[in-house]
Amino acid sequence: MSKRNLVAAAIVSLTFGSRAQAQGAISLEGLGYPTGQFSARAEGTGGGVADFDALSLVSPAAVAGVGSPALFFQYSPEFRRVTTSSGSSKTTTARFPLVAGILPMGQDWTLGLSSSTFLDRSQETSLQRTQVVGTTTDTVTLTERNKVLGAINDVRLAVAWSTNPALRIGVGGHIITGSNRITFSQLFPDSAKYISSSQNGRISYAGFAASLGIEFHPSRTIGFAVSGRKGGDLRAESGDTAIGSARIPDHYSGSVTYEGIPGAVISARVAHDAWSSLTKLSSSGIQAFDGWDTGLGVEASGPRIMTRIITVRAGARFRTLPFGYPAPCSLPVVPGATCTNPEKVSETSFAAGLGVPLTRERASLDLSFQRASRSAADVKERGFILSFGLRVSP
Repeated sequence: MSKRNLVAAAIVSLTFGSRAQAQGAISLEGLGYPTGQFSARAEGTGGGVADFDALSLVSPAAVAGVGSPALFFQYSPEFRRVTTSSGSSKTTTARFPLVAGILPMGQDWTLGLSSSTFLDRSQETSLQRTQVVGTTTDTVTLTERNKVLGAINDVRLAVAWSTNPALRIGVGGHIITGSNRITFSQLFPDSAKYISSSQNGRISYAGFAASLGIEFHPSRTIGFAVSGRKGGDLRAESGDTAIGSARIPDHYSGSVTYEGIPGAVISARVAHDAWSSLTKLSSSGIQAFDGWDTGLGVEASGPRIMTRIITVRAGARFRTLPFGYPAPCSLPVVPGATCTNPEKVSETSFAAGLGVPLTRERASLDLSFQRASRSAADVKERGFILSFGLRVSP
């Protein structure tokens, strides 16, 4: 089996084997799950403050509001339960979705370098089926195991300018890069009589994009922010062979904050992603859909613990995931072909979080908890995402 056929067969088996055995996840269809590129603080508000948040990789203008040099690291494990008519299964995915460094350059300029998970594709599925071996009538139970590890990442260099808190402008350059390592195994129960097989493949991705952000505060009680990312070409390669290309999705978002209530910030955000530009890159023919992403949240000063004021957050988020849940395709798969009757995957999540200052304001810890519900066709998926974000000012 060639590498291209291996990749196609593995992705198709991951998609439709998981449907039969309830061992996959509808949030990981196609090229993977979009984490949103939010910090733990923004996640706790349902993404409402993402365009104003210096640590989220959304608007390059936001880095001007960091105030002091900062390093940020985030860990976000997800615990999923997938339920179909044939049963249910539980899986866990460990993610390190965001790392950032921000450095003020004088009074007016700020430089930020960040790396975040754009699409996460890590998962493993297993499917058992009967197989007739050789020219005999021997029938054995064969286990097909498919494992995909990797992600497509977004590395951004941002420069922001601001002479006063009322106006901030930023631009960013993005390198979209990453890889998926695919292992396709056929395992027989009797290793003394039959020889199991395993094949490996790797798909690498590379592309470029540019972003622009503007943040405007006409008064102390209200703020507006808009941002956009224009995508360039995204190429996929297996070894030295190009296997496909597409466009990085264009992204546009707008946010508003209201601070008229003492000690509280109410925020709302709406964004649009042109995910359909990635359809040609899905070798299994899984359809990608453009999607809207809306969020609403609040953060407020909470209790005082050991002279430190704890910030409490809550929010809700509603969006369409980029890759549909399709009807089965027949092999061999034609790259770029579309499976019939794809179903959009919707996601509704509710979040809560805390912000805890540490070590004389030189460090802070952000915690968030999200309960995400996803559905398509007869499949329901529930995910619990915990995020731990640590910010340190050297």
